[in-house]
Amino acid sequence: MKLIYIVLFLGTILFSNLSKAQSIVVVNVQDLIDNNKIYQETIKELEINQEKYIKEFEKKEKEIQKILSDIEESKLILNDNEINNQIENYNNQLNNFTMLVDNFNLHFQEQIIKIREKVLKEIIYLLENYAIENNVDLILDSTSYLIASNSIDITDYINNELKKINLQLEYKDFEKN
Repeated sequence: MKLIYIVLFLGTILFSNLSKAQSIVVVNVQDLIDNNKIYQETIKELEINQEKYIKEFEKKEKEIQKILSDIEESKLILNDNEINNQIENYNNQLNNFTMLVDNFNLHFQEQIIKIREKVLKEIIYLLENYAIENNVDLILDSTSYLIASNSIDITDYINNELKKINLQLEYKDFEKN
């Protein structure tokens, strides 16, 4: 009889520990990054910086188009060797221009990724602190679940904490080689 009571007592204790509710919260990381004021200002600065290069690229593109139209116009006047030299010159300039534009695009894509990563690191730091202070067992991104109660969404809280941080977001200017 005592053995049954002991087994029931131990079973109740073990079962209650296993059935303990887990603390779970959700956060919209994408929203935190995209709507961060410092992030938005830095991206605007980056776009303004891009504009000066885009204007230069447009000028160079017009120059290259002019070379092509000159080749078309001079086909009847020049011999095959001279036309081939002009075509080769045009192709070289076009290839160099295309590589420059590709490097430009790649450079600024990488800069945006680095800026986003820096904001994400701050968000993760804030989430870690929140989890420790509030005994949270699991934090899910809003893209990782289907339905959840708004009461477990801590996006606004983390957003307010993120606003308190003076983020230093920087990017490197594009350098032509």
